[in-house]
Amino acid sequence: MSVLPHSIPARAHQALTDALAGTPVTLTGPKPGTRVTLTAEHNGARWELKWLGMYGHWGVTGPAGSGTEHCVGRPVEEIADTITAPWPEPEREPADPHPGVPRTYLGIDVPELVRAQWKTPLGDGWRLGVRCAVGKLPDTRPR
Repeated sequence: MSVLPHSIPARAHQALTDALAGTPVTLTGPKPGTRVTLTAEHNGARWELKWLGMYGHWGVTGPAGSGTEHCVGRPVEEIADTITAPWPEPEREPADPHPGVPRTYLGIDVPELVRAQWKTPLGDGWRLGVRCAVGKLPDTRPR
């Protein structure tokens, strides 16, 4: 059975303070409601530093978009570099290969094959089939 730490030892706290001295990262205090997590700030972003119970290793959790949204274990010497590292560029959404063609038709997802041939008889037939299936045919009965 493992034993989780209940507090941060003074020597581990001092090692972290010494490692962050002279860097743009500032420790802002303990996280409310926990005894093993400290908070830090860099360029207005809030980071959490969790004592992992091993001397010299802390769990670093950053804000959304930082690349460390989940706890990442780091040696105390790498914490300042992790926090001050440039954030990764967000992935761009792929360009739509069929602009102007809807992705859904009457609530049904349009298959890629039909999207590619939207203005052909295949697309017309597919749309007619969907209209039949959902009961949206035009009223063309003679009166």
